[in-house]
Amino acid sequence: MRTPRRRAGFTLIEMMAVVAIFALLAGFVAPNLGLLSSRRLQQQAEQISAQLELARQRAVVTGVPHRLAIDLEGGSFWLEWFVTQAEATGESETPPVLDLRGATAIPMAPPRAATREFRPLPGMFGRANQLEASVLFHGVQTPEGIVDRGEAFVVFERDGTASPTEIVLGDDDGHALALEVLPLAEAVRIYDVEL
Repeated sequence: MRTPRRRAGFTLIEMMAVVAIFALLAGFVAPNLGLLSSRRLQQQAEQISAQLELARQRAVVTGVPHRLAIDLEGGSFWLEWFVTQAEATGESETPPVLDLRGATAIPMAPPRAATREFRPLPGMFGRANQLEASVLFHGVQTPEGIVDRGEAFVVFERDGTASPTEIVLGDDDGHALALEVLPLAEAVRIYDVEL
């Protein structure tokens, strides 16, 4: 006697079970996709906050003004300090050795004044850090007004003080964070803002 052959395929119950499993997975994964984007934004804000704190600390320790330079359109930032070219490269400016026997003429010209200007820090801190592709600068609020194009700077004087400044970051999903430089508290506060 021949047994009836069963057709290959899935039953309705098996298909409903698979659909239910996919629905459960989508219910757990979909809400976390938005969290991933806001997590990237938070990480970028914390990285910029750390750079601001480093600039403040270096200004106090070295007695040289430092600043965080921000390229708003390029989406990058880096640290700079107020030094001469020789100081920036670590060269020593030693005066020439004088011949005390009188065989050589003594230069009577005043020493050349080395011009100080903001230059990138040596090493990795002076290199430009690029924001992630989904994060961008929306603007920098300074005492002079809002800067939303070109470059903006947060300058820390020798004593670690800075003007009140607010840096606004946003992502593609419409989330935004502000980094507020608190001059009196010597800290950076990160908080949510509406765009």
